[in-house]
Amino acid sequence: MKIKCPACSKVLSIPDSAAGQVVKCPCGKQLRAPNAASAGGGANRPSGASSSKPASSSPAPRPTAGAGGIDPGIFDDLTDNDLHPVKTTSNPYQSSVSGQHASASSGPQELAGIGQRIGGAILDGVLSLLMMLPGIIIGGGMIVGGIATAAQAEANGGVSNEAAAIAGGGILVGVLIIVGNALVPMVVNIVLISKSGQSLGKKIIGTKMVSQHTGETVGFVHGFLLRTFVFQLITGIPVVGGFIALADIIFLFTEGNQTLHDRLAGTRVVRV
Repeated sequence: MKIKCPACSKVLSIPDSAAGQVVKCPCGKQLRAPNAASAGGGANRPSGASSSKPASSSPAPRPTAGAGGIDPGIFDDLTDNDLHPVKTTSNPYQSSVSGQHASASSGPQELAGIGQRIGGAILDGVLSLLMMLPGIIIGGGMIVGGIATAAQAEANGGVSNEAAAIAGGGILVGVLIIVGNALVPMVVNIVLISKSGQSLGKKIIGTKMVSQHTGETVGFVHGFLLRTFVFQLITGIPVVGGFIALADIIFLFTEGNQTLHDRLAGTRVVRV
């Protein structure tokens, strides 16, 4: 069976078994092949045969057959109603983390692996300790010095008011240095999380925190206040807090790698 593409005018050769089905031209045009009976009748129709259609709707005269005996205008009557566009289906394997409200530019998001989650937490702990180390050394030295001063004064016959003031002042300053320096890593992580949803460890590992509902990067409230600060208060409860902390680790190995503090804050950790 021969048919002509209305888009590029190329004559296509298709098997008779394709009669009545939709075929595709190499140019990309889709068209429906006629039934075998109508195709044969159109090809052998005499040039002077009258049209079976009413005179008011008769088609324009068809061009004569080409050198190959094929009528090039055999399917000139095809319209767009004969075309069937190809249907597209959604990808069922696309990650649902991005959510239906996520921005189109963000694209699919891949959940961070368990190794990445653990590595990020270890890095956060090590880096925080390194930032607190100067305060621990300096403040600890002042506390030890204050205690030594008080002990020496006691050994020399009693602690005078002056010696007590020096010892007490040294101990107080040492405590303030340690506490103040301990706030440094917390402040650094608050700033980073508020801007990019990443702590220092997550930034190095290549992960970040996003909302489990929208896929958007979380900020201070969900990324730090609920996820870290409030959860640490909960785990600080005597006895009960220890079980909650243990359950938090176990939940990391469940579907979605979503820990208890993730569920509390409504967050997930994804790869950047």
